[in-house]
Amino acid sequence: MCGITVAIQLAGRSGYCSAKAPATNGLTANGYHKKRKLTNGFTHSNLDNPNGNRDSILEYQLASSLDAINHRGPDSHGIWISPDSNVGLGSCRLAINGLGPGGQQPFSNPDGTIHAVVNGELYDHHRIRDEMTQLSGYKFQGGSDSEIVVALYEYYGVSFLSSLRGEFALSIYDSKKQLFLAARDRSGIKPLFWTVHNGNLLLASEAKALLPFGWRPEWDVRSIIDKGWLTEERTIFKGLRKIGPGHYLTCLSLDHISQGQYWDHDYPDKVSAIVCCTLTQNAYEGVTDRTNKNVSENRTEEEMIAGVRAKMLDAVRVRLQADVPVGIHLSGGIDSAVIAGMAKHLLDKGDVKLGSDGEHQLRCLGIAFDKGSGYDESVIAQNTADFLSVDFQKTHMNEAELAANFEEAVWFDEQPHFELGFVGKHALSKLTRDSGLKTVISGKIQHCPPLEGLIDGDQGQGSDEIFGGYDVYLRDYLREPDMAWPNNDLDEPTRVRELHASEISMTKAFTTWTGHDGTKIPPHLSTEIPTFAASMTIPHLFPSSWASQQFGTLSPQVTMIENIDVRIRDLMRKKWHPLHSAQYVWNRTALPNMLLTNLSDRTEMSHSVEGRVPFLDHHLMEYVNALPPSMKIRYDPETGQLTEKWILREASRPFITDELYTRKKHTSTITSTNTPLQQPYSAPSIYPLGGPMHALMSKLITKENIEQLGFIDWSQTENLVSTAFESQDQVQLRSAFGIAQWVVLGQRFGIPRAEASE
Repeated sequence: MCGITVAIQLAGRSGYCSAKAPATNGLTANGYHKKRKLTNGFTHSNLDNPNGNRDSILEYQLASSLDAINHRGPDSHGIWISPDSNVGLGSCRLAINGLGPGGQQPFSNPDGTIHAVVNGELYDHHRIRDEMTQLSGYKFQGGSDSEIVVALYEYYGVSFLSSLRGEFALSIYDSKKQLFLAARDRSGIKPLFWTVHNGNLLLASEAKALLPFGWRPEWDVRSIIDKGWLTEERTIFKGLRKIGPGHYLTCLSLDHISQGQYWDHDYPDKVSAIVCCTLTQNAYEGVTDRTNKNVSENRTEEEMIAGVRAKMLDAVRVRLQADVPVGIHLSGGIDSAVIAGMAKHLLDKGDVKLGSDGEHQLRCLGIAFDKGSGYDESVIAQNTADFLSVDFQKTHMNEAELAANFEEAVWFDEQPHFELGFVGKHALSKLTRDSGLKTVISGKIQHCPPLEGLIDGDQGQGSDEIFGGYDVYLRDYLREPDMAWPNNDLDEPTRVRELHASEISMTKAFTTWTGHDGTKIPPHLSTEIPTFAASMTIPHLFPSSWASQQFGTLSPQVTMIENIDVRIRDLMRKKWHPLHSAQYVWNRTALPNMLLTNLSDRTEMSHSVEGRVPFLDHHLMEYVNALPPSMKIRYDPETGQLTEKWILREASRPFITDELYTRKKHTSTITSTNTPLQQPYSAPSIYPLGGPMHALMSKLITKENIEQLGFIDWSQTENLVSTAFESQDQVQLRSAFGIAQWVVLGQRFGIPRAEASE
């Protein structure tokens, strides 16, 4: 686990590092540069230049870049610079595996032609090390899991990416081929940003790491208004892009930049339930071909439940392996509980040990809110810990704590989130690190805003995404019969009736949450846009008149669906069940661009904690994706209710309490069907007039601050704070929280006022 930064001077382009000078090639160990304390909010002062040559400037920039993200890897820093000073790789390391000097990055192959930096964790690396030793005789330098990247790339070339299992973002430079390669894991768990600035291709784990190279952020107003930063590769900053989940970027001969895809989600035909998907790619042109093979579903329910259980146990097993102790984030929900239960089961059986000495005990950590908030589930979490006989530590969060940590959490997230759960997760990560843990299995996430019954929020990352756990998925499940499992108990009259009732409930829920009913979707796109897409209208941004005039009427829903590959949209229309189409769009938009950013990597790494995500293990995802929709959402004719994540509940049964197996989360007041929508476990969303959050919002949302942004209309925002806190209107409160975060980001990054283009 680490933070990475890369600078490449592109051919024929004069950049900041353009002076000719003798190069000092090679890796420098920790302590190569004098540490400089940085406040949260890297300043834009001119960098001191000791002697003005290109190599020294590049080294200083890389060193300063790593300082800016030192929280991602405080254990050691390392830099490699090519002999011609055209390529520089940097890494700040959080030591998890291979704790000795052999784990120091950047890594190089024995003949010094391939160099790499890796952020994340790669599982099953012991098997791969043995395999590469036998196949190629590769000589490994240490015990780090990340070192397998160099060995695999040297043997397989770009196609090595399909051999990786885990959460990662990586960069490789091959001097023989003059090929630079950067890639991101299949779900986008680990971040990787890139831009071209002043003749240089720059990449980094966080945007703040680009500041020392002279990059100056500007607001991407169109992306902000149409929510492109939430749905695609754009960010809130002009010209700054993300490498997408399951994608890679190449730069040939320090010139030609292109992107390709090495993995994607796939689902079975509507009338069958087993799919075999292969993706082949041209390493330099990014051409991807998809091959589907469908056969009739012939597995029993028991076989599929056993299959899910086996895949989950394996995903948890590999994530317990580390040379340091591993903890678990625990809440009151089934997702975190089954991870804890499976971990305890594996440890008790002796299938895995914690830490290099195997002497550590399993520990769980969580958050407790005020008892009167209606969101505290720490008692249920404690019941799970008692059931498993494991230690459970918790940190208490109240309104004052949320307000005190708000601005710092925003700085680490580098983009807004419209509910305060990200602040709670930031505090939970502090508890984790203060408890002596560097690594946690992320069984709990402070999730989406409480949508008054719209989205179920207590989950291990990825669980609701792959198992159909969101309430907004119910309508998508009901839109068509499940022909892949025709023996389910949901007959056609019941399905049609439930569909109608769910549409009424969703309209009410969206109105409560967004102020819109969620129906303003172009008719020709109605079969492609999933139910949850209506939430992309949240919260009100109140764009300036010039922004509305310059960019016209922008629909976040249309932006979302138009970003989906045309071939995928064809599958959504013709072959996939609507539930699977909705899952695909969510997994490619909101999951990597919001949830895994605001509520996972950034909030964990803010306190130097590595999060591991078993529900997004690609072996598990591929198995679950191929299940019939009715294995994920199941209708019970006896109760007249739809049960979300049905097969997960059944697979989890041996590892959780009866309380959790039978429990439904908080139900909302929106209950116009027999399948009540559920309110999530998350940070409370009601805050009193005159309280800490009211004071903070009043400080941040001022005429001066709003006008400095340039893209928000003060006349529509002037009374927002007073009205929101007096009325306790949830739409207005979330609007205030979101706008306040734009203000914090603008101030911390020193972003100039956005202006209309001439």
